[in-house]
Amino acid sequence: MSDSAFKRPTNKTICKWIASRARRMGLRRQDIEDAQQQILMVLMDFQFDPERSNGASSQTAITAIIDRQLRNYKRTKTRYAEHVTGSENIPNDLAGNTSGSDIESQISMLADVTAARSTLCEVSQRICDALAQGQSINEIAQSLNMSWHTVRKHIDAIRERFIEVGLGSDSCNSH
Repeated sequence: MSDSAFKRPTNKTICKWIASRARRMGLRRQDIEDAQQQILMVLMDFQFDPERSNGASSQTAITAIIDRQLRNYKRTKTRYAEHVTGSENIPNDLAGNTSGSDIESQISMLADVTAARSTLCEVSQRICDALAQGQSINEIAQSLNMSWHTVRKHIDAIRERFIEVGLGSDSCNSH
């Protein structure tokens, strides 16, 4: 197959392809949409080279990329879920072992966070509240009818605002 004979499938076709492979791997609908966005970005950079393909067709190469990206996506989701599940009991554990000065610093930090939150736009405040409740970016995006990219931009803005008022990771360790 010559380089000029390679006809790239349309994004719509690739999205259907990704959805089909993702369903086989057990991904949920909202996860499939996120995975499609990520995989399409990877495939935009993909250039099929028949000389380096070891005889594989372009379809086989694209399928291999899709499968690898879906496995990575699932692994990332699993690690995140384990991280969230493992951290659920931290506040209760800390509450039983706090001294008076620890409680004072926690109250002070709560006041600082509340003040910083009040300077955010309404959407960022809602995202901040959802994060505090333990919702994932995908869950927040779905509940607010926006893309996860938009939610991510708001989270970055929230982080920047908190750092501006002295609530960065370094200041959290000093409280």
